[in-house]
Amino acid sequence: MGLGKTLQSICILSGKHFERAQRYQETQSPDAVHLPSLIVCPPTLTGHWYYEVLKYAENLKPVLYTGNAKDRARLLPSLKKYDVVITSYEVVRNDVSNLEDMNWLYCILDEGHVIKNAKTKLTRAVKCMRAQHRLILSGTPIQNNVLELWSLFDFLMPGFLGTESSFNERFGKPILSNRDGRAKNGEAGVSDIQ
Repeated sequence: MGLGKTLQSICILSGKHFERAQRYQETQSPDAVHLPSLIVCPPTLTGHWYYEVLKYAENLKPVLYTGNAKDRARLLPSLKKYDVVITSYEVVRNDVSNLEDMNWLYCILDEGHVIKNAKTKLTRAVKCMRAQHRLILSGTPIQNNVLELWSLFDFLMPGFLGTESSFNERFGKPILSNRDGRAKNGEAGVSDIQ
Protein backbone atom coordinates (compact mmCIF):
# COMPACT_ATOMS: atom_id res chain seq x y z
CA MET A 1 0.00 0.00 0.00
CA GLY A 2 1.21 3.51 -0.74
CA LEU A 3 3.81 2.54 -3.34
CA GLY A 4 2.14 4.53 -6.12
CA LYS A 5 0.69 1.65 -8.14
CA THR A 6 -2.35 3.73 -9.15
CA LEU A 7 -0.30 6.74 -10.23
CA GLN A 8 2.22 4.60 -12.13
CA SER A 9 -0.62 2.88 -13.97
CA ILE A 10 -2.22 6.21 -14.85
CA CYS A 11 1.13 7.43 -16.19
CA ILE A 12 1.45 4.32 -18.36
CA LEU A 13 -2.09 4.80 -19.70
CA SER A 14 -1.56 8.51 -20.33
CA GLY A 15 1.69 7.92 -22.20
CA LYS A 16 0.41 5.01 -24.28
CA HIS A 17 -2.86 6.72 -25.20
CA PHE A 18 -0.94 9.87 -26.20
CA GLU A 19 1.55 7.91 -28.34
CA ARG A 20 -1.23 5.93 -30.00
CA ALA A 21 -3.29 9.05 -30.80
CA GLN A 22 -0.24 10.80 -32.22
CA ARG A 23 0.68 7.78 -34.37
CA TYR A 24 -2.89 7.51 -35.67
CA GLN A 25 -2.94 11.23 -36.52
CA GLU A 26 0.31 10.86 -38.50
CA THR A 27 -0.32 7.52 -40.21
CA GLN A 28 -4.07 6.71 -40.01
CA SER A 29 -2.82 3.17 -39.34
CA PRO A 30 -5.54 0.70 -38.27
CA ASP A 31 -3.25 -0.63 -35.54
CA ALA A 32 -3.16 2.83 -33.95
CA VAL A 33 -6.91 3.44 -33.87
CA HIS A 34 -8.30 4.60 -30.52
CA LEU A 35 -9.04 1.86 -27.99
CA PRO A 36 -10.28 2.46 -24.46
CA SER A 37 -8.54 0.91 -21.47
CA LEU A 38 -10.38 -1.00 -18.75
CA ILE A 39 -9.63 -0.69 -15.05
CA VAL A 40 -11.25 -3.31 -12.83
CA CYS A 41 -11.14 -2.79 -9.08
CA PRO A 42 -13.14 -3.33 -5.90
CA PRO A 43 -16.27 -1.13 -5.87
CA THR A 44 -14.86 0.99 -3.03
CA LEU A 45 -12.01 2.12 -5.32
CA THR A 46 -13.86 3.04 -8.52
CA GLY A 47 -14.38 6.67 -7.47
CA HIS A 48 -10.77 6.93 -6.32
CA TRP A 49 -9.51 5.76 -9.72
CA TYR A 50 -11.84 8.15 -11.53
CA TYR A 51 -10.66 11.21 -9.59
CA GLU A 52 -7.00 10.19 -9.79
CA VAL A 53 -7.24 9.94 -13.59
CA LEU A 54 -8.87 13.39 -13.73
CA LYS A 55 -6.23 14.81 -11.41
CA TYR A 56 -3.08 13.40 -13.04
CA ALA A 57 -3.89 12.79 -16.72
CA GLU A 58 -5.37 15.72 -18.61
CA ASN A 59 -5.28 13.80 -21.87
CA LEU A 60 -7.46 10.93 -20.60
CA LYS A 61 -11.24 10.97 -20.56
CA PRO A 62 -12.47 8.54 -17.87
CA VAL A 63 -15.92 7.12 -17.24
CA LEU A 64 -17.37 5.15 -14.35
CA TYR A 65 -19.12 2.04 -15.64
CA THR A 66 -20.98 1.37 -12.38
CA GLY A 67 -24.49 1.61 -10.99
CA ASN A 68 -27.48 -0.57 -11.64
CA ALA A 69 -27.99 -2.68 -14.77
CA LYS A 70 -30.25 -0.06 -16.39
CA ASP A 71 -27.65 2.73 -15.94
CA ARG A 72 -24.89 0.51 -17.33
CA ALA A 73 -27.01 -0.50 -20.32
CA ARG A 74 -27.52 3.17 -21.21
CA LEU A 75 -23.78 3.83 -20.95
CA LEU A 76 -22.62 0.73 -22.83
CA PRO A 77 -22.94 2.07 -26.43
CA SER A 78 -20.71 5.06 -25.64
CA LEU A 79 -17.87 3.26 -23.80
CA LYS A 80 -15.62 3.28 -26.88
CA LYS A 81 -15.62 7.10 -26.85
CA TYR A 82 -13.78 7.16 -23.51
CA ASP A 83 -10.10 6.55 -22.86
CA VAL A 84 -10.48 4.83 -19.50
CA VAL A 85 -13.46 2.74 -18.38
CA ILE A 86 -13.46 2.14 -14.62
CA THR A 87 -15.59 -0.62 -13.19
CA SER A 88 -15.75 -3.26 -10.47
CA TYR A 89 -15.12 -6.99 -10.54
CA GLU A 90 -18.80 -7.69 -9.90
CA VAL A 91 -19.85 -5.58 -12.89
CA VAL A 92 -17.41 -7.45 -15.14
CA ARG A 93 -18.81 -10.74 -13.86
CA ASN A 94 -22.40 -9.61 -14.47
CA ASP A 95 -21.76 -7.84 -17.80
CA VAL A 96 -19.16 -10.21 -19.28
CA SER A 97 -21.31 -10.83 -22.37
CA ASN A 98 -21.28 -7.09 -23.14
CA LEU A 99 -17.64 -6.39 -22.28
CA GLU A 100 -15.86 -9.44 -23.71
CA ASP A 101 -16.54 -8.37 -27.31
CA MET A 102 -14.82 -5.02 -26.86
CA ASN A 103 -11.16 -4.50 -27.65
CA TRP A 104 -9.20 -2.80 -24.89
CA LEU A 105 -5.77 -1.22 -25.06
CA TYR A 106 -5.03 -2.08 -21.41
CA CYS A 107 -6.88 -4.17 -18.88
CA ILE A 108 -5.66 -3.32 -15.39
CA LEU A 109 -6.76 -5.30 -12.36
CA ASP A 110 -6.37 -3.37 -9.13
CA GLU A 111 -6.21 -5.67 -6.10
CA GLY A 112 -5.72 -8.35 -8.75
CA HIS A 113 -5.31 -11.11 -6.19
CA VAL A 114 -9.14 -11.18 -6.31
CA ILE A 115 -8.71 -13.59 -9.27
CA LYS A 116 -6.56 -16.03 -7.27
CA ASN A 117 -9.12 -18.84 -7.63
CA ALA A 118 -9.16 -19.82 -11.31
CA LYS A 119 -12.47 -21.65 -10.97
CA THR A 120 -14.73 -18.77 -9.92
CA LYS A 121 -17.15 -17.13 -12.32
CA LEU A 122 -15.58 -13.75 -11.53
CA THR A 123 -12.08 -14.96 -12.51
CA ARG A 124 -13.32 -16.59 -15.70
CA ALA A 125 -15.17 -13.40 -16.65
CA VAL A 126 -12.11 -11.19 -16.11
CA LYS A 127 -9.98 -13.55 -18.21
CA CYS A 128 -12.43 -13.12 -21.12
CA MET A 129 -11.49 -9.46 -21.56
CA ARG A 130 -9.56 -8.88 -24.81
CA ALA A 131 -6.73 -6.44 -24.24
CA GLN A 132 -3.44 -5.74 -25.97
CA HIS A 133 -1.77 -5.26 -22.59
CA ARG A 134 -2.65 -6.65 -19.16
CA LEU A 135 -1.51 -5.52 -15.73
CA ILE A 136 -2.21 -6.76 -12.22
CA LEU A 137 -1.72 -4.49 -9.23
CA SER A 138 -1.49 -6.19 -5.85
CA GLY A 139 0.47 -5.87 -2.67
CA THR A 140 -0.33 -9.52 -1.87
CA PRO A 141 -0.15 -11.64 -5.04
CA ILE A 142 0.09 -14.90 -3.06
CA GLN A 143 -1.98 -15.13 0.09
CA ASN A 144 -2.38 -18.86 0.74
CA ASN A 145 -0.68 -21.09 -1.81
CA VAL A 146 1.36 -21.00 -5.00
CA LEU A 147 -1.61 -21.99 -7.19
CA GLU A 148 -2.91 -18.46 -6.71
CA LEU A 149 0.14 -17.28 -8.65
CA TRP A 150 -0.81 -19.59 -11.52
CA SER A 151 -4.21 -17.95 -11.80
CA LEU A 152 -2.70 -14.46 -11.91
CA PHE A 153 -0.22 -15.48 -14.60
CA ASP A 154 -2.99 -17.18 -16.54
CA PHE A 155 -4.61 -13.75 -16.83
CA LEU A 156 -1.36 -11.95 -17.68
CA MET A 157 0.16 -14.52 -20.03
CA PRO A 158 -2.31 -17.32 -20.80
CA GLY A 159 -0.56 -20.67 -21.17
CA PHE A 160 2.86 -19.41 -20.05
CA LEU A 161 2.92 -21.59 -16.93
CA GLY A 162 1.11 -24.52 -18.54
CA THR A 163 -2.11 -25.92 -17.16
CA GLU A 164 -3.11 -25.46 -13.56
CA SER A 165 -2.70 -29.19 -12.84
CA SER A 166 0.76 -29.39 -14.44
CA PHE A 167 1.84 -26.27 -12.53
CA ASN A 168 0.54 -27.83 -9.32
CA GLU A 169 2.44 -31.07 -9.96
CA ARG A 170 5.68 -29.30 -10.81
CA PHE A 171 5.63 -26.51 -8.22
CA GLY A 172 2.61 -26.55 -5.91
CA LYS A 173 2.96 -30.02 -4.42
CA PRO A 174 6.75 -29.87 -3.92
CA ILE A 175 6.53 -26.44 -2.29
CA LEU A 176 3.69 -27.57 -0.04
CA SER A 177 5.49 -30.75 1.01
CA ASN A 178 8.71 -28.85 1.68
CA ARG A 179 6.86 -26.18 3.67
CA ASP A 180 5.33 -28.85 5.87
CA GLY A 181 8.70 -30.61 6.22
CA ARG A 182 7.43 -33.69 4.39
CA ALA A 183 9.81 -33.60 1.40
CA LYS A 184 11.13 -37.10 0.69
CA ASN A 185 14.48 -38.05 -0.75
CA GLY A 186 14.60 -37.11 -4.42
CA GLU A 187 11.58 -34.82 -4.14
CA ALA A 188 12.20 -31.22 -5.09
CA GLY A 189 12.49 -28.69 -2.33
CA VAL A 190 11.85 -24.96 -2.66
CA SER A 191 15.51 -24.21 -3.32
CA ASP A 192 15.56 -26.83 -6.13
CA ILE A 193 12.70 -25.21 -8.05
CA GLN A 194 14.02 -22.31 -10.10
